[in-house]
Amino acid sequence: MTAAPDGVSVDAVNAELRGRVRERLRRRLLDSGGPRAFEDPALFADVEALLRVAADASETTTLMLPELLGDPAAWRLTTAMRYPSHRGPRAASIVIFFKRRILMPLFRWLFEYSRDNFERQRRLNYVLFACVQELAVETVRLRREVHRLAQDPDRQRRPHDA
Repeated sequence: MTAAPDGVSVDAVNAELRGRVRERLRRRLLDSGGPRAFEDPALFADVEALLRVAADASETTTLMLPELLGDPAAWRLTTAMRYPSHRGPRAASIVIFFKRRILMPLFRWLFEYSRDNFERQRRLNYVLFACVQELAVETVRLRREVHRLAQDPDRQRRPHDA
């Protein structure tokens, strides 16, 4: 626990601030038509924590879903401009020169706009992959817990807990 020189707990202040921000977000989502399940502040805090873990995942973290998708060239967005040509070497060099020196400067704004959007989409895809992974892990944990409880003979003989 960290304390400021005047004895105030920095951790407590940070926790209270995060709680206020979370509550403000929860209210805003509910007011704008968010899921009614978010009326439960504890449920909202759990959902927010799970999504925050996924959103904060570093892009150096290895995720399972991209590994299962196979060859990255088949599904990953490419933002680099390439100038392939099926023509002979002499004709290809003329066409590539024309594309690079004449057409590309004319369309640079469109290329940069698209590339920026592709980068945003790539980041969003990564966060969604991380969310799916977190939810899959949580689902497997819950399934194991349900299976364990179903196998517990003492639990089946006791009356249902309220």
